[in-house]
Amino acid sequence: MISQKLVELIEKNADELSRRLMKDLLSRQETKHYKDLPEDRVYELVHDVYSKLGVWLSGDKSKVSIRKYYTELGRQRHREGIPLHEVIMAFMLIKRHIWLYVLENEIIDSTYEFQRSLELNNRVVLFFDRVIFFIILGYEEEVKPLRDPQRGAFRF
Repeated sequence: MISQKLVELIEKNADELSRRLMKDLLSRQETKHYKDLPEDRVYELVHDVYSKLGVWLSGDKSKVSIRKYYTELGRQRHREGIPLHEVIMAFMLIKRHIWLYVLENEIIDSTYEFQRSLELNNRVVLFFDRVIFFIILGYEEEVKPLRDPQRGAFRF
C-alpha cells in the first residue's frame, strides 16, 4: 500500500529529513528561540517525530497516548522558554517537510497511488492537528500556576 510505502520512506530517511528541518528551523525568525537549545537537542526533538511517525499513524497508539506524550511536550517547551507560537510553527514545518520530501522523491506515479497518498495526507493532518492541540493544552497547563485564581490575572 502506498501510504505504508510513504511512511516507510519518511521513517527510513528520518536523519536526512531531520537535518533539513533543523536547518530551516534554526534559520527562521519565526522559530528563533530554538537557537537557544543545543543543536543536538533540536535534532533529537525533530528526529523523534519523523522516526516514530509510522507508530503514531498506524493506530497502534491510542488518542490518550498521543495526548499524554504531546501534552508533556508542550509543558517541556514552556519550561525551555520556547514561545507557543514557535512550537506550533515547528510542527507546521515538520509537516511541510514531510510533503516536500515525498514530492521530491516522486514515488506517486498513478491515480491509485495519488488516492492512497491523499489517504495518508488526511491521517498526517489529523495527527498533527491533535499534536498541536495537545501541545497547547500542555503549554497552558504549565502557565496556569502563574495565574492568580481570584482574578484570572498573572502573578509576578
